[in-house]
Amino acid sequence: MSSTVVVTCEDRWQVYHRLQSLNIDCQCGGFQPLKVTLRTPTEAIQLWSIVRRVSQPRQVLIDSLTESWRAPTANH
Repeated sequence: MSSTVVVTCEDRWQVYHRLQSLNIDCQCGGFQPLKVTLRTPTEAIQLWSIVRRVSQPRQVLIDSLTESWRAPTANH
């Protein structure tokens, strides 16, 4: 399954390099969209997480992390 991911120009290379470090097949040429081949659900989640991290405002990420720390767990 191949997907085209729309990421702003300044963030595209950051996403590309992170995907490369995770051995996720992707291509990114000058003035071209980032193309990613997703083979597993885990790769899809990793892509989502990376794109979210680089595209969300810092405060949104902080709030999300803070909220997850406050969430009750099933073990307690």
